[in-house]
Amino acid sequence: MEDSVIIPTEMLVRYFSGDISPDEKKRIEAWRRRSKKNERTFHEFKTIWEAEYHSLLPQDAVESDWEKIRDRIRFASPKTRFASVADAFLKIAAIFILMFAVSAALYTYWNVPGFGRWASFQTGDYVDSLQLPDNSVVFLNNYSSLKYLKNFDNGKRSVSLDGEGFFDVESDTKNPFKVKTPEGVIVEVFGTSFHLESGKGIDNLELNVTEGTVSFGYRNHREYVEAGHSATIQDDVVSVMAFSDENFLSWKTGKLEFNQSSLQAIVKALKEHYDEIREVHINTYSDVKVTTSFTNQPISEVLEELEMHFDKKFRLNEGVLTISD
Repeated sequence: MEDSVIIPTEMLVRYFSGDISPDEKKRIEAWRRRSKKNERTFHEFKTIWEAEYHSLLPQDAVESDWEKIRDRIRFASPKTRFASVADAFLKIAAIFILMFAVSAALYTYWNVPGFGRWASFQTGDYVDSLQLPDNSVVFLNNYSSLKYLKNFDNGKRSVSLDGEGFFDVESDTKNPFKVKTPEGVIVEVFGTSFHLESGKGIDNLELNVTEGTVSFGYRNHREYVEAGHSATIQDDVVSVMAFSDENFLSWKTGKLEFNQSSLQAIVKALKEHYDEIREVHINTYSDVKVTTSFTNQPISEVLEELEMHFDKKFRLNEGVLTISD
């Protein structure tokens, strides 16, 4: 089964150090999407790796100290790349211990969530929300995390999102609200509402604006995205278009709505909404268009109704949804 696929720990070490090939990076991203367990394992490893260190250092420190770290843990040859997991972690631990011995106290105050200025909020297998210091409200989907300054010092409303969230931002025309993602995207607003999905690679990042206008920046490119539109990045090119998926907030609202939707569109939305569905096999064709909605209904009831609409068989067995005549 696909869930039995194992990603070598040394490959994860190279992923977080930046010394990984494009093909290996795609392999890791595909493995993450394969199951909730894999995603949880990835985040646990990430927590151990980062120790909230290089992602929170001031930029000038990142450019100097982190490059030195990478040089010291680089896997220079195939033989070295396949060094034992224990050796890899010992190298990392030795470097971190050395650096912490010099600047642990100052670093902790300025950078570590839960100590000093920084705070973090994360979810497990559930959806949760929090109110930020400026009264903005953020809803996080499962296995997501948000990092932010505790008091938004000097009006600096800056947060980092790794995962999926919906932001209802308090209006402040003097102090922009900025959201940074692991992919290097920066979303900036003065007060509006939007959905952002990040942390799964640049090709899977998506912004959906539900109110007002949002500035979407990637590298040297910036787009202003208006309500009712989405922004994505494919092949390093930013694209803005009208919503193609009206159910991007179903994880928050519990509601799925379809308006003259095809079988393929409905099944795609079901797979994203219900954890019970890991894989879909459509062994038939239908040109029927369906208008319906579901609110917090179990998957069994949803499939029963769809069987009547499409006059097809919907069978869910061990995570595999099969649709046939």
